[in-house]
Amino acid sequence: MAQLSQLLSRLPEGKDVHMSTMGHVLWVCWHNNLTPAVSQTLLNYGGMLVGEEHEQALWFFFTDDVFLALARLMVWGNFNELPVSIELFPGRLQLSSKRTASLSLDGALQAQQMLVRDSLEVWVHPKSREGRSALPGISFESRPARQGMASVDWATPVVDVRMPYSSTQTWFAILHPLGSPLDKAFQSGWSAMFKRIEALLQKHKIKSIVHETFVMVSVDNLLMLRTFLRDYLRSFDKENNEPGTCWPCVCVVADRNNLNFNTDLPKKIGLQWDNLMPDFPYISYRNAYLLGDGFTVRDLRFTGDQTSMDSWCNVLLDENSISVRSIPLLMAGHLTAGSSGAGGCFYCGIPSHTAAECPTRTYFPSRPETWEEVASLDLENINDAFRHIEMVLGQKGADGYEELLEGKDDAAVLMQAVLDINGPSQLRNVPRHWLYRLREPDPDEEKPTRDDSPAWDLLDQLSRATPDELPDLDKKVAQSITRHQRDPRLRMVRAFLFIQRNDFSHASACFREAASLTPAPTLQAWNEYLQARLSEEQGQYGTAIEQYAQVWRVMPQWRDVQYRGIVCRVKMGFAEQVLEQITKLVREDPSYFNRVLIDPALERGRLLILSSLYDLWAEAKKNAEEERVKINAMEARLNDWFPADHPVQLNLGRKIHTLEALSNINNYLAFLQVLEQRPLLEKELEESIEREVEELRNRYKYYLDVLQEIRDEASWVPFPSVLRDFSSDFNESAGIINWAFACNFNEAETFKRAQSTTPRINELLRNLKKRLKFLRMVRDGTLFGLTMVKTFIWVEIVGLLLCFLGVPIVVFWGDSLHLGWLKNLLGENQWSIQKVLAVIITIIAIGVGALRTTLVFDRKREKLLEQAREQREKAQQMRLERIRRQRVAEAEKARRIQQAENEREVRRQLKERSKN
Repeated sequence: MAQLSQLLSRLPEGKDVHMSTMGHVLWVCWHNNLTPAVSQTLLNYGGMLVGEEHEQALWFFFTDDVFLALARLMVWGNFNELPVSIELFPGRLQLSSKRTASLSLDGALQAQQMLVRDSLEVWVHPKSREGRSALPGISFESRPARQGMASVDWATPVVDVRMPYSSTQTWFAILHPLGSPLDKAFQSGWSAMFKRIEALLQKHKIKSIVHETFVMVSVDNLLMLRTFLRDYLRSFDKENNEPGTCWPCVCVVADRNNLNFNTDLPKKIGLQWDNLMPDFPYISYRNAYLLGDGFTVRDLRFTGDQTSMDSWCNVLLDENSISVRSIPLLMAGHLTAGSSGAGGCFYCGIPSHTAAECPTRTYFPSRPETWEEVASLDLENINDAFRHIEMVLGQKGADGYEELLEGKDDAAVLMQAVLDINGPSQLRNVPRHWLYRLREPDPDEEKPTRDDSPAWDLLDQLSRATPDELPDLDKKVAQSITRHQRDPRLRMVRAFLFIQRNDFSHASACFREAASLTPAPTLQAWNEYLQARLSEEQGQYGTAIEQYAQVWRVMPQWRDVQYRGIVCRVKMGFAEQVLEQITKLVREDPSYFNRVLIDPALERGRLLILSSLYDLWAEAKKNAEEERVKINAMEARLNDWFPADHPVQLNLGRKIHTLEALSNINNYLAFLQVLEQRPLLEKELEESIEREVEELRNRYKYYLDVLQEIRDEASWVPFPSVLRDFSSDFNESAGIINWAFACNFNEAETFKRAQSTTPRINELLRNLKKRLKFLRMVRDGTLFGLTMVKTFIWVEIVGLLLCFLGVPIVVFWGDSLHLGWLKNLLGENQWSIQKVLAVIITIIAIGVGALRTTLVFDRKREKLLEQAREQREKAQQMRLERIRRQRVAEAEKARRIQQAENEREVRRQLKERSKN
């Protein structure tokens, strides 16, 4: 038994309802496999399949043709076995902003169950029958409800098998080529295209009328509408046809209603034909969803309010690449509402207000940082910002601009960027252009001073003036022009004043006069540019394109001029002709990608442009995703080399995280920034690693020098017991340093380990230096004492010998040696004198020993240290030589083993050959 609640539970929840409408709901239940004729019949009469699962489905009908479809099925069921049960009851179709469909039904209907019989059964709800008693050939017969059905007055249709029950839905399709009939390109292009259209109409035997540049087609049923639109879109699909065989053509499909099939049909449709997008048929949402599978429905723009099912949309084939290869951007409807030509705002180009109401008049000048902020916005953030802009402008109108611009969110950034697109023509930027002559000032450049021209004050007054104050201000400007006839800036002020009074002809004349009076070529080109903007906003696109081209020849570096020429071609409807120019412009200056993306003025060619930019977007996104892998590898490499508290980790880690966050932003310029910055950051990482490795290597060399100095200082210490703790720290330090020099610092793990040991070796060296002070005192004191004792002993011995030998010689042989005076001096107490002399000699020996030791101590100490150093170097050289000989021996042994192995292999091969 089929359960309706089970089927409803599989439908999306009715949240974010964008469109809704009341209509007829068909609950179709069957046994085994459903006969294809049932689905085809419902589809041909305008049914929309909402949901389907095992042996049950829900269909929605917008019109009363549902009764004709049921009548046709009942007639067919009289002659064929049809185990199908159908319930018809009222319901509301709800479509979300992403066009997912759901149904809103009465609670009693949702709990129904259905038991399918062997023959066709149709049940009609009483509310669905109200007002339908006069249907030709169809009446209703009340019948008791079956088990599981809602407790209402159900009825079964009674149909007359003789009636045709043809669908009542009919449409008119109107085709209108773009361009002027007097243009040669139009004549050749439209002639070739019309032949193909004519062949298509003859093939399907569709009635048509040709009047002036309009082709009106009568479509009598839904099957014909599907066939016509499918063949039309396939026949003129520029991807599958030769270039030049298609001419831009607007196509509109409208309900026939009470319209007559005659030459007045384009006027009665009520559309502005010069503002419609070519190549993609315009059709109401109601009719678009009747087309069924194979067609993609595209919104014209995003609107904050609920959209009616009778609102216009575009359709294209699912097989068209635009269906999938297009940037999914939402454009706020209030930024594109109104005419895209005359009647718009000269300053910002948005057609929903005039120049006198433009928010840019009193806003601060354009900032280059605005586009940098837009480059950091994800595409989904841009869409959300457009949604917010639409909501605010829909609620507050022109007053909502101030709220949007003063905000701190993404909508404020996006609104500022949209207004900055036409920055060169805006009143707020005029003072900067006068001062810097259309160039961007340097950050540290001193701001030029204003002269005494009255144009400055009048310009400030104009930016604050209300529409009622403009006539009086005009008089002041005219008087100033009379007094300063050679000042072109006064003419410009008056031109802007005329613009705000919607007097475009006088404004253009003032700009022309200003251009003739301006000596600077850049300012002269700017006035020519402003004249072209006036032509553009008046809908004179051909004139504007010529004027932009003239300025472009004078200032080829001014890309805004080239961009405005492209915009004019899009406004004319010839977006396809400038797609290559847009792509080239974006490749030359990637900042224009976001300009093209968010410019409301490109609405007439948005589908083609978004599809054209998709390849650039997809390529950049793919490259950025590849770079994201390298960024992750770079982060892993950084973590492998440096701990969390290392200065390189803190600096580069922050940059890598910033770049990683940038790589996750779905924005073309963000993609390009990732491609540009990642190699530079990787190079900085490699340079940092090389620098840190070299610094660490030099640090260990310094440690080695310090340790060698400590070793040299402590090498001559006579007391081994004093060196016990010192030797322990010294050996640990030496072990760390020897390990470091034996390792490869170019390996991350080794480098990180060596770096982690530096605090320990610093501590050990500090301890060694502290102990070395005591050891140095002990060593130097010992050396000093030994040297002094040695000198003292020698002087004492020599002195005592002289004393003990000299006194007796003087006493016994003094007269013969002519030393009688000395003998007399000694007298009889020579032994007492000897004692005194011994004491004096001892004192002299001590003094001589101390003096000599002081003089030779440093030299003797350095000599001993040098001897110890030479002995250590000799021992080190012997160890190295022993290691070298050992390695040579091992290499020779390995060579002999390999040679023996080769000889055995050769003998084995020879033996195998001899056997064969």
